[in-house]
Parts: sequence; structure tokens; C-alpha cells
Amino acid sequence: MDQLLNLIVEEAKTVLKAERATVFLIDKERKELWSKAALGAHKIRIPLDKGISGAVASSGKLLNIRDVYKDPRFNPEVDKKTGFRTRSVLTVPMRNAKSQVIGVFQVLNRIQGNAFDHQDEEILTLLADQATAQVENTHLYQEIRKLAQETIIRLAGAVEYKDYDTRQHLWRMSQYSALIAQKMGFDPEWCENLRLAAPMHDIGKVGVPDNVLNKPGKLSPEEWVEMKKHPQYGAEILGGSESELMQTSAIVALYHHERWDGKGYPKGLKEKEIPIEARIASLADVFDALVSKRIYKPSFSMEETLRLIQDEKGKQFDPEVVEAFFEILPKIMPIMEAYTPRGDSDKAVATPSF
Repeated sequence: MDQLLNLIVEEAKTVLKAERATVFLIDKERKELWSKAALGAHKIRIPLDKGISGAVASSGKLLNIRDVYKDPRFNPEVDKKTGFRTRSVLTVPMRNAKSQVIGVFQVLNRIQGNAFDHQDEEILTLLADQATAQVENTHLYQEIRKLAQETIIRLAGAVEYKDYDTRQHLWRMSQYSALIAQKMGFDPEWCENLRLAAPMHDIGKVGVPDNVLNKPGKLSPEEWVEMKKHPQYGAEILGGSESELMQTSAIVALYHHERWDGKGYPKGLKEKEIPIEARIASLADVFDALVSKRIYKPSFSMEETLRLIQDEKGKQFDPEVVEAFFEILPKIMPIMEAYTPRGDSDKAVATPSF
């Protein structure tokens, strides 16, 4: 959204020959207007009930003022803080499909001429409609993404719903996955997709018979064959979607049991034949499983866990992922210490929302 909004703001500044142009959005919780996109100005927040922008946001009516210092509604505090001298102002409301004001579009100081005219008002109103559409589309995308995210988490949690700490494990390993990816230099959107996709790694276990999935003891060779089918089941459940998030989820589900040395399953891939998403999620999953207390095992000490991961570098795990993990460990440790059940505690640890 930022890039497109900035283009619209730049167009307004150029076409209207203004010194500054800004899109302010309403923050209902803080009762403020904040500059979502601004050219020629720093990011600012102003009270919703103050200034020309506040007046337009409250009334929903356009204001075109030739000399703002003669208008009692003008708030000179921003000028005082920035050293800028505002002369003329044109501000129009931004209304959504329900005719609700969600922000204002403002231009300052017409370079040619003393003030903005009626034609300028019409142009800025049209540009405000474009900006509003972009904001609304982004909000819709975020809502859809949030719904998909919630669906993913609920599906993932359903795999082992009898295990009280499964949701906490999924949350923690997803955070670790994103931190490792960030350290490895992947862009923020890619890291966020991995954070949301990582909890789906074991969704294929819904296809494994209960007597195998819930067996407390060691699996027989025949049962182990059934258990090893869950990555393929997961890929089939998640595959075929046009959503990038679901595509990433399918990749993680299918390949998270592959090993760097080629001794994993289901395809026996090795090294960089294994998608990087799965290589990262695999380490995050194993780390959290080791340091967590489970019904069937005590938690490993941090020393034991780190030694095991180091020993498996170049065997089970991608060496580059291991290196990134150790480098990012100072950020992982606070999450682990705050949200992981350890020692003799049987109490579930509440985690933030996904």
C-alpha cells in the first residue's frame, strides 16, 4: 500500500503544484490523525479534534483556506516543531464505501498563485477517492489474510488437539522460523509468510491412523511406514492453492522431514534440493521440541539442545541455517524462556496470538 499511496501523493503534489502533500488516516483508538503517506514532511500525529485536518475529518467537509493563520481552526504547533511556514491549505475528506470518513488528503502552499482554486478541489477529491480505494483494498487484503491465518492455526492445532501444549509449540516454532529467515536476509514479506506457514508442518497427521499417531511406545516398522506418510498427506491437503501463503505451507509440510545428508523422508532429498522454507522450519521445530517438556519426555537442557544441533550441522540440518540460528539465539532465548513449559511445571503457557 505504501508505494501506491506515495505515488498518488506525489501526483497530487505535482499536479496541484503544492509544496507538501499528505494522506492522513484516522487512528480511532488513539483519537489521532497520522500521516500514512507524506511528501515534503516528516511522519506526524495530530489530535483528531485539532487543526484543519481534524476539522475536515470531524465534519466530513472540504476546506480550502487561503491564509491559515487567519483561521482559528489552524493549529500552528506543527509549524513550530518543523520550522515550516504554512500559508494556504486544501484538505478533502477520504470516505469509504459506507461513506465513513477514514482520513483526509491535504496539500499545502500552492507554488503558483496565492491559493488553491475550485479546479484544484475537484482534482484532489478525485485523488482522495483513489487513495481511499487503495487503503480499503489493503484493509480487505489484511482481513482475508487474517482469516486465512486463523484457519491455518486452527487446522494445525487440530492435528494433536489432545496435547494441551501443541498450540504453544506451533506459535514458538513459527516465531523461531521467522527470526532465522530474517537473519538469513530474506525480505519481510517472505519471512512473514514463513511465520504463518510453519505451523502447518504436521497437518498431514490428520491422515495417520489414531492407533499409530497416539501410540505411547515405539512404533513397529509397519506403523513407522504409516507415520512417514504424513508429509505427503499434508502436501495434498494444502496443495493446489493460488495463495502464496498456502503454497509455502504445502512446501513446509512436504519437506520438513528431509535431511541435509539425504537420509530424510519422504523423497530423500539432500542439501539445497530441499526448499529453504522447510530447512528453516525443520530446525525451528526440532529446537522447540527438544527444550519443551512433554507428557512423554522431560525437557532437554539448553546445553544439551545446542550441542545436539551443532552435532547435526551438515547432517540433519543445513549448515547455513544452523549458523543463522546460533547468531539469532539472543532473540530466540527470551521467547523460549517466557513461553516454554519446562522443569516440573505442568501448566500451559499462554502465548500471544498468531
